[in-house]
Amino acid sequence: MLTHQETNYLGKEPDHAQLTTIIGMMGAGKSKLGYIVSKSLNVNFYDIDDLIEKELNTSIKELFKSHGEAYFRSVEEAKIEIVIKNAVSKNEKAIISIGGGAFDNQYSRELLLKNTKVIWLNVPTDILIKRIGDGSKRPMIKGNIEKSITEILSKRVKYYSLSHHQLNAYNLTQKQITEKMIQFISPENKKDYR
Repeated sequence: MLTHQETNYLGKEPDHAQLTTIIGMMGAGKSKLGYIVSKSLNVNFYDIDDLIEKELNTSIKELFKSHGEAYFRSVEEAKIEIVIKNAVSKNEKAIISIGGGAFDNQYSRELLLKNTKVIWLNVPTDILIKRIGDGSKRPMIKGNIEKSITEILSKRVKYYSLSHHQLNAYNLTQKQITEKMIQFISPENKKDYR
């Protein structure tokens, strides 16, 4: 159930947000596109999963395997909080990519909605399936990939839909997606996508 506070964020970007968070399913391209956009805008880029892997010197899949999802989610929540609070205190401009399930966490979700522009990179299930391949590097995939993706997305869409912006990447090229993201982040760079 969504809290009253969460529903107040719908469509309302935080005033003067210098940070942008990219959310979406595994395989949506959050890390790759976030990095490209950060370079285009000459701002810092933080990939939360990458930061966790470097800090703990292990893969996300191994963290799930050795410590379980609950442990990983607590580490993820703490890392998101540290990155956001540090960036806000420095008035830093940055792009942040979070794992597909991070926005499920109420504390992280509210922190991100309050302090960053949140963009949901919405990619069709069939494209996600192609990008994920056999799912061997994805700890949330169990058994049939299509069924897993569909079930996970059906649980997460209620949270993803709280984002400030939804970017439907159905028939867009990588260039069009990054330009659209830049338009959301920095409206003065607006282009016409007809």
